[in-house]
Amino acid sequence: MLPMTYLPTLEQVRKSKNPQPWDFGNNILYKMCKEHFFHKQDYQILTKVLFIGRIYAAAVERRKNKADKINDDFYLDVVIPTFKNSELDKRLSALNAINKPNINDLPLILQTHHYLTSTLYKITGLDKRSFSSKYLHFHLPHLYFIYDSRALTGLRTFISRVPREFAPVISLKNVDEEYTKFYCKCFEVKRQIEGSYKTILTNRQFDNILIDVANNITKKKLKYS
Repeated sequence: MLPMTYLPTLEQVRKSKNPQPWDFGNNILYKMCKEHFFHKQDYQILTKVLFIGRIYAAAVERRKNKADKINDDFYLDVVIPTFKNSELDKRLSALNAINKPNINDLPLILQTHHYLTSTLYKITGLDKRSFSSKYLHFHLPHLYFIYDSRALTGLRTFISRVPREFAPVISLKNVDEEYTKFYCKCFEVKRQIEGSYKTILTNRQFDNILIDVANNITKKKLKYS
């Protein structure tokens, strides 16, 4: 039996496809990452990391030891070389060949997220789970779900646990356990929505549903607090 509380309503699904106030800004980020997909030029790396991190409240300069360098030097001396010298481009190239992901593609998707998270942990001393999901989403929006506290809140409304089908994925090595569970739940709920309503959702539209639900929960709490 599917471990799901309920599916979003058809109205919620349709609403997720409506133009959003944030679309213009998001489309700038999508365009930037599409046109500058790889990590060869310093200014491109700096701009992508800064814009995505700061706009999405997941800035890389937030780190365990901020006394070692001022933020400007940290980006120039540490962040840029880290991205340039990493294996991220090799992994992105492999992922870029995936059109519509299926469960067999999840190991590569999730292990790349873990790779970026682990790479950033080495220079920040903090888990950059949320930043990594957002950064990868803007490079490969059809493959990555955005992870943050609001998306988690919204997702809990629809699904309680990871379906058994994903057990081999959960047990993979070199994946971030929390993001992997989140991802598998998103993958399943989105699949159920598309099957039940005979419609196709982008990962951004699915995120719109989660954020809308989370915002409504917050509004109710504020109303009765």
